[in-house]
Amino acid sequence: MSTTAPRHPGRRSLLGAAGALALAGCSGVPGPEPVTSPDGEPPSTPGATPTAGATAAATTTATALPFVPAGLDTAQRTEHRYGDHARQVADLWLPVGTRRDALVVLVHGGGWGAAVDRRDVNATVADLVGRGWPVLNTDYRGVGDGGGWPGTFTDVATAVDTAADVAAEQDLPAGRVLVLGHSAGAHLAVWAAARHRLPAGAPGAGPRVVPAAACSTSGALHPTTLGVEGGDPNCTAVFGGTPAEVDDRYAVGDPTRLVALGMPLLVVHGTADGTVPVSQSQEFADAAAAAGDEVRLELPEGVGHLDPLAVDGVVWPLVRGWVESVLG
Repeated sequence: MSTTAPRHPGRRSLLGAAGALALAGCSGVPGPEPVTSPDGEPPSTPGATPTAGATAAATTTATALPFVPAGLDTAQRTEHRYGDHARQVADLWLPVGTRRDALVVLVHGGGWGAAVDRRDVNATVADLVGRGWPVLNTDYRGVGDGGGWPGTFTDVATAVDTAADVAAEQDLPAGRVLVLGHSAGAHLAVWAAARHRLPAGAPGAGPRVVPAAACSTSGALHPTTLGVEGGDPNCTAVFGGTPAEVDDRYAVGDPTRLVALGMPLLVVHGTADGTVPVSQSQEFADAAAAAGDEVRLELPEGVGHLDPLAVDGVVWPLVRGWVESVLG
């Protein structure tokens, strides 16, 4: 396990700047890097809290639009619905021509809220598919739109399990699935990878898919420390309370409390992240390594929260190289 920076004691809320911002509005993250999504729109704000109107727009309008990353075609997309809600869906994107014998499952971030959807990782989808990787881009209900506890968790669990159906339909090996998430989506992706560690009856227990590897970028990987009294309001919103109030939920929803995962792990967190404390990744990596997991921790200097969403940034080439090394 490699580290490149000391612990970061500060905590900045995933809520971002004060005030409610719509999905297409300006960023609410303190000091964000300017990033533009492939479809020409500014990326969704990881920490913005939507107004009621923005939540409705995210549910009905935004998710009804074609989710076609730049350079791809609608013919490459197959929709897999796992529920009746507009956000209970995963898009399978297949390369044209030769494809890799594996499946990458993506989980978008957005503070566990309803204002951000799977379009947030369009650039990642396009880059992977363009390099021959089949990609399952998942969506889920956020807080305020049917999500929270346990809806957000069970949605992600079911969406990831959709990979079993995709593997069967596309003749892909079910044992070569990698999950990858950003920010709150990193928490959900790594939690999904740890579901085989859950006790019977817990939300998400009994997974159909146990990934071969998992990757977190800018991840909120230790929500028990993030959701303490006076801590991150988005964290307490998705769990429905603080650890002091609902610790039974954090016990089965916090990836750091579910180690060892028993798979290769990549954890990347920029030292200039003003949205999710770097300590969130460090604490998870420390716990995973102590439990015997193969974990690689990278803390690139001066890199902020949104960098992983830019395929020409510092983080993504590192992640892509790791995916290549793990899945071949």
